[in-house]
Amino acid sequence: ARSHADAPQPRRRTRSAPHAAMSASAVLGDAALLARASPLSSRAARGKKIKMPSRQRLAGRSRSLSRARSVLPRAAVANNVVRLTFELEGGNPNARVVGQHPALGAWNVDGGVKHGDVITIEAAAARSLEYKWHDGTRWENGENRKLVLPSTGDASSLMALAVRDAGVSFVEPPTVVRPPAPQQQQQQQQRQQHQQHNQQRPQHHQSQPQQRQPRKWEPSSAREAPRHLANTMDRSHSNGDGPPAWYSNAVVYAIQTLGFCDCEGPPSNFAPGDRLERLIDDGWLEHVARLGCTVLYLGPLMKTSNELGHGYDTADYFDVDPRLGSVATLRRVVDAAHFLGIRVILDGVFNHTGRDHFAAQDVYRNGRASQYWDWYYAREGPNGIELEGWEGHAGLPRLNHSNPGVREHLFEAGKFWLSERGVNIDGWRLDVAHEVPPEFWRDFARACLDVKPDCVLLGELMHGDYNAHVAPGVLHSGTNYQLSKALWSALNDANYWELAHSYERDASMYGNLTLLNFLGNHDQMRIHSRLANPEAHYSLAAASLILGRGVPCLYYGDEVGERGAPGGPNGDLAMRMPINLSRALADGDGLGTAKQTAELVRLRRSHTALADGAGHQIPLAHTNTTMAFARVSSDGSDVAVVCFNCSGVPERMTLPISQKVQSCGDGCGFVEPLNGGAGIGVAGGELHVELAPNSFRVFVRS
Repeated sequence: ARSHADAPQPRRRTRSAPHAAMSASAVLGDAALLARASPLSSRAARGKKIKMPSRQRLAGRSRSLSRARSVLPRAAVANNVVRLTFELEGGNPNARVVGQHPALGAWNVDGGVKHGDVITIEAAAARSLEYKWHDGTRWENGENRKLVLPSTGDASSLMALAVRDAGVSFVEPPTVVRPPAPQQQQQQQQRQQHQQHNQQRPQHHQSQPQQRQPRKWEPSSAREAPRHLANTMDRSHSNGDGPPAWYSNAVVYAIQTLGFCDCEGPPSNFAPGDRLERLIDDGWLEHVARLGCTVLYLGPLMKTSNELGHGYDTADYFDVDPRLGSVATLRRVVDAAHFLGIRVILDGVFNHTGRDHFAAQDVYRNGRASQYWDWYYAREGPNGIELEGWEGHAGLPRLNHSNPGVREHLFEAGKFWLSERGVNIDGWRLDVAHEVPPEFWRDFARACLDVKPDCVLLGELMHGDYNAHVAPGVLHSGTNYQLSKALWSALNDANYWELAHSYERDASMYGNLTLLNFLGNHDQMRIHSRLANPEAHYSLAAASLILGRGVPCLYYGDEVGERGAPGGPNGDLAMRMPINLSRALADGDGLGTAKQTAELVRLRRSHTALADGAGHQIPLAHTNTTMAFARVSSDGSDVAVVCFNCSGVPERMTLPISQKVQSCGDGCGFVEPLNGGAGIGVAGGELHVELAPNSFRVFVRS
């Protein structure tokens, strides 16, 4: 084994874009192994099924989900890919693994992998890894460690391995080491306090006493990013007041939690249970990761009132609904998502509560004598106390956001779920944000960003000018309802003029914003029911969503062809029903649709011009049945061209690329990633593209 003294000269660490090397077939397939490496015995568990940690182990906030993972069925993958995490017993925050593999820094200390971070490598290219620990100033004592990656006997596998090293000692360097600056000392003290706080954190219980006073969230002594987020994910903040970079480059996967868990409706109709764990047990989190999505958005899951139970009638802003589990249950899900490199945002219903909220109950009991009278828009009616409901719904009493008590209560809730003492989520989707004054969101944002500076605040915006709520110091992003309809109706009506107009309107009014785009959600008919010809047009709709400007959001089940429309025996529930994932992927059509979706996500994430949600989108040409636009990264360094044909006959497009994109003059070359990298060049200032019936093509500048 080579010691660190014999290491080659340091060289800059390079790493490809996340999942860029993974083909569409590598994202979905039949079986794979999730195993755990032994505590540095240079061996790893092979094929042994490992159960998830029990609730008791994780309720005390042990954040070592990477030590044990479930083995879940998958589809065959094309590459032997390994997701690998290293942990050092004792949790030195400065410790990092440095080794000969480029992903470990090629013996460059600055390029090493920090304790708890995750890297992705192709096992075929590295059957063993040599490495040592470095604590920021000193190398580990002794010879290099060597990790032999396990073989599954199947080249088509995907593994997640965790290595936990103990008994590491460090050698003092021969040169004088300067003491850390005062600011660094303070940060080290904060990290130590943070670790002590985590070790002493009390357990959360299944149920809590009935609330009579607003709960107060108390901040921890240090604020750190989630340890288990993949090292390949961008953790940087935005430049200025925009969204964090990880959100601008994200692909979101949305799940309407109660419907997904088959327990939407009056809570008395359902027994309590940890239904939320089906995200882990049924393979959904791994499915989201294989699709290439980087953010999981979970619909409302806080404890609801007994009357409605659909999630938007909150009874307790500090507890998980018993139908779904407990705070500890959600914490396990968030930890598991973070291990897979997926951030998590929750639905915050802060415009109104349910009638079982403690403040509403106090008003109903005590009338004007209640200390919470001004929390709502209350009045004395002929039949007793009445609370004004959202859009006339009596079961959803509106909150008075100018009341100091309401503001403090909601700010504490926002901070709690973002914090390590809560669940450590990464942001909020804020229900009917357009009906809450921007001044409230400004103060809410300040409170949340104080706890987690790189969190995202996404407002549900259905009406009005989005610029009023998505603005510096207010919200980072909003739901782009004005674009949503055109993404599917342009296909049904063979009218790309509509979509082109919507894109142009979006650019003129909201070109400075990074909005969340979607084909459907829990309130709308599913896209496979909405499209007149889903077999021919789903891929076109998905391509316009995933490859366009902004942040794409996939709604659970759409990627496997799920259908759902209101008006039948299930009513609105038809858009948010439980799905048997294994059965859906066993169906040839469902698996094919999932592969199409995964291929689009991989394509987006592999090329900066497409991945940059805040980049530019430039219209090139359109007719009733054809459309093309260019995507240009924010810094202008990368260009892509996307072309569509929604007709049943071949079409030819002539695109004035040089006129619209100055950096693409004659001789500029493009390659087609979905066609084996075939080339095409600009001639006479134009690109000439042939399109098959009901197809799209994507070209990226070579």
